[in-house]
Amino acid sequence: MRPFAWLLPLVILAGCVSNGVQPLLPQEIATAPYHGISTASAAGTLAYEDGCLTFRDDAHQTVWVPVWPHGTVYNGTSLIFHEPGRADQPFVLGQEIRISGQPLDWSAVPGPRAPLFARQCGGVPFAVADVRPAD
Repeated sequence: MRPFAWLLPLVILAGCVSNGVQPLLPQEIATAPYHGISTASAAGTLAYEDGCLTFRDDAHQTVWVPVWPHGTVYNGTSLIFHEPGRADQPFVLGQEIRISGQPLDWSAVPGPRAPLFARQCGGVPFAVADVRPAD
């Protein structure tokens, strides 16, 4: 065996890991601490495309990337919205819903995974304060 031949696999592996960029996990959603400030509201539907759970505003065709309160869970077909002090509410993809909250800049989205959501999902981040059926 050539001297230092064992180094080549380590160098290749280091090159893959060193940039620190990891893709979003399947069904991963952006979460942040809950704050009930609501400056905007829209009716639309949730969709999961390209590894991102998004909300499309029916009236303006704006694509938002919801930033859900901690404790909210997405399982691939439905979202269980967690609002502190209230019972968790389930919603299914494609269901007409109304979300309330406030648009954010990606720089204001907390957590180390926020840049991944910005890069992979694009759209406008939206801190969700409330979700209700649109009926």
